[in-house]
Amino acid sequence: MIELCLDIAKKKNPSLVVDVGSALGHTLGKFIESGYTTFGVESSQAMIDGSKYKDRVLFSATFPETVKPDFVMANWTLHFVDERKQYIQDIYDSMTGGVFILTDKTPQSDVIKELYYDFKRSNGLSDEYIYEKEKKLQGYMNLLPIQWYLDTLSDVGFEEVQIINSKYGFVTFYCEKKYV
Repeated sequence: MIELCLDIAKKKNPSLVVDVGSALGHTLGKFIESGYTTFGVESSQAMIDGSKYKDRVLFSATFPETVKPDFVMANWTLHFVDERKQYIQDIYDSMTGGVFILTDKTPQSDVIKELYYDFKRSNGLSDEYIYEKEKKLQGYMNLLPIQWYLDTLSDVGFEEVQIINSKYGFVTFYCEKKYV
């Protein structure tokens, strides 16, 4: 996903990139190394404390009003946000134009969930770890269907909304806001 975001950034040449849910800074590092002015937004102080780029991460549970990016990524993050539509609206409102890349987990059928678990197993994770993590995340993730995202992204104002990647219930949306 990081490489896909970098490929899009190369086509769009953004002046300010924001990574929502920047965690320990892996994506920040890739964008900084590629020459982009990049900041993170993180709601977990523990993640910021462990980040390699602490000085480039804003601590906030909402999208900061003062940041005016033209490229925003929120990968594997917003499914933990209760007020997701408002968060997306705040991102849109902060942008003078540009691209928003959103990847979120959506509801999975039993077959797709098993395929996802097979994928995790093929990457060395044990069944115990897989099921323990699933149990820990119950009650924290609020999964919404793909159509909710398509409707919401359009409703908040993004003119161009497309699905650009999807696997095992994780869906990536490409959204554009025309420059004002």
